[in-house]
Formats: sequence, C-alpha cells, structure tokens
Amino acid sequence: MRDMIRLGSAGVLIGEGNDRRVYRHPGEPERCVKVPRYPSRGSEQNEREKAYFARLTWRLDNWHHVPRYYGTLMTDYGEGLVYTLITDHDGRVSRTIRYYRQTDPSLLMCERFRQQLLSLGQYLENYWIVPSDLNDRNIVCQLGEEGLRLWLIDGVANPSLLPLATYWPWFARQRIRRRFNRFLAKLVDYELLTQSAAEDMQLPIVVSQ
Repeated sequence: MRDMIRLGSAGVLIGEGNDRRVYRHPGEPERCVKVPRYPSRGSEQNEREKAYFARLTWRLDNWHHVPRYYGTLMTDYGEGLVYTLITDHDGRVSRTIRYYRQTDPSLLMCERFRQQLLSLGQYLENYWIVPSDLNDRNIVCQLGEEGLRLWLIDGVANPSLLPLATYWPWFARQRIRRRFNRFLAKLVDYELLTQSAAEDMQLPIVVSQ
C-alpha cells in the first residue's frame, strides 16, 4: 500500500471550488491532486470524475486538450484524483480564460485563440468526451513555446441521470455540440468573439441519426 500524501503540510494549493480543492503534488510537481474540500463529506465531483475517467482512460490515446488522468491516491484530505498539471513555458500554473478576460483580454482576441477554441470543440466531439460544463473558469490558456493552447481542466463528466452519452458516441456528440455552442454564445456576450465568428465555429446539431 502506498504511503499517504500529506497535502496540508507539503502541497501547494492551486485553487478551490465549492466541492474540491486542487493541490500541486508535493512529490511530482508536474502533476496535481483534486481532493474534497470537506473531507468528512467526500466529493461528489471526485466520485463522478473517477467513474468517468476510469472508462475514458482505456479508450483515449490523445490527451491534447484534457489533462492526462493517473488514477487515485490517498491524502490527508481523503481520496485524491491525480492529473497532469498544466503549466506555461516558464513553469507557472496556467491561468483561466476568465483570468485573462479580466486582466489581459488582448490575449484572447487573436486568431490563435479562435483556432484553439475550434480545436477544443472538435477534440471533445471526435473523442466524445462529455463536459458537464464549459465556462471561462474551467478552461485554461497554456502559454507554451509554440503559442497558446486551451485545456479543459475541470467539469469532464456526464452528470445525467440517464447516461446514454457516457456509452453511446452519437448521444455524447449531440450533448457536446450543444454545450460547446452555448459556450461560444457566452464568449460573444463577453465580447471575446463576434457573432459571425461564433457562428462559423458552431458544431452542427444533428436532428436524427
């Protein structure tokens, strides 16, 4: 049995939400660990993600826009899920679209950003990776040597009570297209995309199979 990882004394807190906290792995700084924010309650998000990624890992060979999943480990905050930590070329943890929207929107108003948006949408569609949510808080902008790349770092799971989209590609792709297109509409509202640009990037909704 592996030793417990003590995040409280050795980990670096990267971020937190209503249900979870994310720490830099103290022994493997190129990875991060997602743990319950309230350990006594556990984490519904962790349980949902663990089940989803257990199925996703065996069929996915391209971790181009979603951080690679490495399984679980025990921590002083309960069971944690381990992923690649997305960092910029200078080693800094990559920032969200929301961060740049509020501090440096010029970074997002370029052709490379639009190309990456479309690449992300097509990637999710091609590999039928269902996001429970797409928003400017759970997509980060990695500033690398080759330029900007977008990563969906959170909200990868299918929360539906009738999870056809988890097992059937056609249903998954329908759900992905709708959520991606709604996200494009949000970016229009934020004035990061024009209406015409968003329409050009929309993924087509299929009326029937």
